[in-house]
Amino acid sequence: MQRFHFEQALLEDGWSADVVAEVDEAGFIAKIGPATTLADGDCQKIKGAVIPGMPDLHSHAFQRAMAGLAEKRSSPTDSFWSWRKVMYGFLDQLEPEDVEAIVAQLYMELLKGGYTAIAEFHYLHHDRNGAKYDNIARMSDAVIEGAGKAGLPLTLLPVFYAHAGFGGKDPETGQRRFIHDIDGFEALFAALESRAKDNPLLTLGVAPHSLRAATREELSSLLEIASDAPFHIHIAEQTKEVEDCEAAYGARPVEWLYRHFDVDARWCLVHATHVTEGEYGAVAKSGAVAGLCPLTEANLGDGIFPAREFVSLGGTFGIGSDSNVSMVAARELESLEYAQRLSRRERNVLAPKPSGNVGSFLYNAALAGGTRALGQPIGTLKEGLRADFVVLDLDHPDLSGRPVENILDVLIFANSGGLVRDVFVAGKPRVIDGRHLQEAEISETYKKKMKSLLANL
Repeated sequence: MQRFHFEQALLEDGWSADVVAEVDEAGFIAKIGPATTLADGDCQKIKGAVIPGMPDLHSHAFQRAMAGLAEKRSSPTDSFWSWRKVMYGFLDQLEPEDVEAIVAQLYMELLKGGYTAIAEFHYLHHDRNGAKYDNIARMSDAVIEGAGKAGLPLTLLPVFYAHAGFGGKDPETGQRRFIHDIDGFEALFAALESRAKDNPLLTLGVAPHSLRAATREELSSLLEIASDAPFHIHIAEQTKEVEDCEAAYGARPVEWLYRHFDVDARWCLVHATHVTEGEYGAVAKSGAVAGLCPLTEANLGDGIFPAREFVSLGGTFGIGSDSNVSMVAARELESLEYAQRLSRRERNVLAPKPSGNVGSFLYNAALAGGTRALGQPIGTLKEGLRADFVVLDLDHPDLSGRPVENILDVLIFANSGGLVRDVFVAGKPRVIDGRHLQEAEISETYKKKMKSLLANL
């Protein structure tokens, strides 16, 4: 049994000083409470402000390695669709060893950025020619291995991708490494189930890529395969997608989904950017998580999610690093709020009414939504949950003299860098004094792989 003595800790009911947590050998919190009631025994003193680590509910890890390579105008009106061409060209080169190195580097960086769990939306399955590997889970295994090296708990979402457009359109050449039929995908899922049984830091879910890539019948089959596992889908990210869905199916994407399926709290609707009042109302009522990726959505020029309206209806959201142009959790929350401010010309748009700190609301809301989306025992520092936590440096100039109720506001909106000092997962240190414990080895391998990959672009 490990024992920690926290100087300050963000608990379920707010900030508390002098907190002791007992963590069992499996990495779960056995007891937590005031030091006066749990004072017996030696404790590891944790100086600083301890907060639950943030779940990252949406990532395409390999895109970390192409960040910055698509920031050049390639057409009169650059968009997601022109960016996608660059992405397809990059991933054509990737081998499993490359993916493992990229995942380890990214997940290390995400830990340093305040994330302590991730959902990987993984659709790179086959070899360069689109043929299955002898081990059909070879690419998924590369993700699992990379996550293990970094020490980041993983919800792996193997992606079902069968079509290039609504109505079962045949896939394009650039999509050949993604493609499955239902039988092939079920075999992949079964192979991954055996991995998850033996790995306490691996959770398994299912992700139909989008309504473009899976038909109604295929979605029904995937729900049967997934049983009660997390179920994620890209939806309504771009206006063209909405227009194409209306043309093919006579309804908008979210409207069509709710018309044909009983969407519930195990669903994560990634982006859901372009939704009507009726659509976001249905999402809020169903308990599905809106998977928001504000920095990627801004980078791709997707649009702005109607967050205030959604939140006012009790909607649940979480955040994802998506294309991984940034690996800092606080920056995603900052971007989410700032987009609302710019579009409305107001301040503190997502703050609870009639008054309250917007930073506290954003952080706690994203914790709850991310936890639901990942299906992991995380999200709060309380008994029975995994001891995943981030230590903020109270000696940092950004936090000097600040009241505890402003700590999360500073983290999100006034963070000059370096506030995240230490990161623990399952009670074990992953980052100490801003440096990952395996940083040198992981980064050296990644840099060698990148030099080779970029030389061949």
